[in-house]
Amino acid sequence: MGAPSSTNHFRSISLPSRVTPPSCTKTATKINELKALENLVGTSETIQSRLIGLAELYVSVNELVGAPETQQALSRHQNGTLVEAALEGSIGFLDSCSTLKDLIVLMKENVQTLQSALRRKCGDSTLASQIEAYLCFRKKAKKAVTKSLATLKHLEKKIDSYLFVEVGHDHGSLATKVLKEANALTISLFKSILIFVSTKAKTGTRVQVISKLVSTHTSTHKHNQMFQTEVETVDSALMLLHKNMRKGETKDVDIQMTQKRLQILNASLEGFEDGLDFLSRILIRSRASLLDILVC
Repeated sequence: MGAPSSTNHFRSISLPSRVTPPSCTKTATKINELKALENLVGTSETIQSRLIGLAELYVSVNELVGAPETQQALSRHQNGTLVEAALEGSIGFLDSCSTLKDLIVLMKENVQTLQSALRRKCGDSTLASQIEAYLCFRKKAKKAVTKSLATLKHLEKKIDSYLFVEVGHDHGSLATKVLKEANALTISLFKSILIFVSTKAKTGTRVQVISKLVSTHTSTHKHNQMFQTEVETVDSALMLLHKNMRKGETKDVDIQMTQKRLQILNASLEGFEDGLDFLSRILIRSRASLLDILVC
């Protein structure tokens, strides 16, 4: 399930040969690694690897942006206009990261409530109510996902508009190129997480809405249509269990299967939460690095 696609390829980044401090080589390597991960099926393990990798990339980016030559080049460009635009983009990323984390935490709480109900072996009516409450939450989560995807799409257009600017200096041009790559990888990853926590709708309407909001080059979305995420397997198990309860045909095997799938999903959500928390701290440092340029 985590094998690379044979039909999707990525273009590796090559940085200017005249500016090759160790941080540049490390940054280019990490960008290419993350692009390769984009071509893997969007499992929870892959997404968690991308979260860690993206945080590590921003550490390298911060080293590059913090170099005196880079700071001088960026601060000279239109009196720091490019830096101010990058700072505005960083706010968007921090807001999106916070929104994602809130969604993951809320989903984890709902999962754990269900786990608790199943462990207590509540009566069918109580357990059925808990399942209905979870499925109701899932519908609300889909709406939140659609809204967040629209926000990311708007942010993507905004960022692209200022990062196409030519700085006209080796260090400044390099920093701009790296920032553009990092921003694209960040948006792609955030989209992948949103798609992961959103299940396929029974009708094509919501799938079509989400598809329009996701860039056509996002291979993760294409692959996600070929397998069930942990979120989808839980939904399937819960709907089957709920159906059997209504018929008075509750089976221990159904409850055990649901418990196992909830446990797996909970572990994935905890991994996402930890990864987003780590990434958020690094993004704050990245913002601080950009602010340092304006006060120099």
